[in-house]
Amino acid sequence: MSPVMRKTAIARSAEVAGVFGHPLRLGILSMLADQPRIVTDLVAGAGVEQAQVSKHLAILRSAGLLQCTPEGRCRVYSLADTQGVRSLLSALASVGQTAATNKTRCARTSVRARATA
Repeated sequence: MSPVMRKTAIARSAEVAGVFGHPLRLGILSMLADQPRIVTDLVAGAGVEQAQVSKHLAILRSAGLLQCTPEGRCRVYSLADTQGVRSLLSALASVGQTAATNKTRCARTSVRARATA
């Protein structure tokens, strides 16, 4: 892969990764990883106002992560790449757990180091 193509791929990856940086968007993606849903289902599942869910759906759509299918008066949202999103959510959960454990260990080590200094 040429350096230009590599930069383009990295930029694309960084753009998508940024979408995963908000707890509500992660929750929406997690719900959609289970099954396609309409907005009212997402609002109920997230426990927030519809305006917030709609705002984050727009961000996810503009990033290309969602598909939207009109169905009567509703729109059904689904993931464009269900398996890919599931894999990323799983990886984020694993790395998040490791990071939380490591932060706790590092904090204890720092406190002991200061106490003996």
